[in-house]
Amino acid sequence: MNKTIKRRGVLGAAAVMGAGLASPGLVRAQDALESLKIIVGFPPGGSADVVSRHLGERLAPGYARNVIVDNRPGAAGRIAIEMLKNSPPDGRTLVLTPASTVTVYSDIYKQLSYNPTTDLAPVSLAATFVHGLAVGPVVPAEVKTLAQFADWAKANPAKANCGNPGEGSFPHFLTLVMAKALGAPIQPVPYRGGAPGLADMMAGQVAALMLPDGSFLPYTKDNRARVLATSGEKRSPFYPEVATFAEQGVKELVVTEWFGLFAPAATPAATVSRTADAVAKALASKEIAQAFENLGMVPKSNTPSELAALIKVEAATWGPIIRSTGFKPLE
Repeated sequence: MNKTIKRRGVLGAAAVMGAGLASPGLVRAQDALESLKIIVGFPPGGSADVVSRHLGERLAPGYARNVIVDNRPGAAGRIAIEMLKNSPPDGRTLVLTPASTVTVYSDIYKQLSYNPTTDLAPVSLAATFVHGLAVGPVVPAEVKTLAQFADWAKANPAKANCGNPGEGSFPHFLTLVMAKALGAPIQPVPYRGGAPGLADMMAGQVAALMLPDGSFLPYTKDNRARVLATSGEKRSPFYPEVATFAEQGVKELVVTEWFGLFAPAATPAATVSRTADAVAKALASKEIAQAFENLGMVPKSNTPSELAALIKVEAATWGPIIRSTGFKPLE
């Protein structure tokens, strides 16, 4: 694979602003919603869940008096999006989901129960982050680099596996790219979110894990886990001693991913815009910045039209890359 997977520049994509009018009977702009539900397609304790809960705390009570995070794990986030698709378009239900569900799933899965373009209304980005590869107690302590991990995997093919937060997720795909680049028999193991994968890695049930790099912080402080590489253009501030994938020869893996917020497609533009404004205000708080930093993430908002443009550009960028690898779409 000779194309570099690179997303940071895409995050600055520009877009034409959209406009619209709210329908009668919707909550007026100056009124707080009685309740807001944020659907998350992954279990409690994972990155998406924690980001949603921190954001919900900042949205209440100004935007909504009560904010509920509704975890609907399974199918790598697709169940949550299907639930959003069938929700009333009244501004009271959002989904927070990783980029992959709206940019590359059309290329990763043979069939989707939703159309990322016509079934969802983009609201705003929520956070950006890079991925990391970590190993647990299955892998010997002397393995500290990608090259050493590749050698270990070749010598121990029955143990050489790497968990990810869901079949078809970016970490799943990045594991396949990494294995091909290293020429090592590393098998991806999909979980229903990052938290179960972390538990299994620490229990010795899976050798390695590909997740947002901040996910490993609680386990690296006491050396229970070791991060071998991170996917940013520069080294992660959390692991400055760890070389990036690119520095270690896997130049295909220069990746910055994001979480985004979406409403049902028929939600009036004025309602979507009001929600985006509230999200931007919440993400600008010092409390959010500190909380996200502890997760290894950067809070980032944008406008609905900018997010729509970003999705379009990333889908056009990643589709050919995925197809060029010979990746066979999943059922």
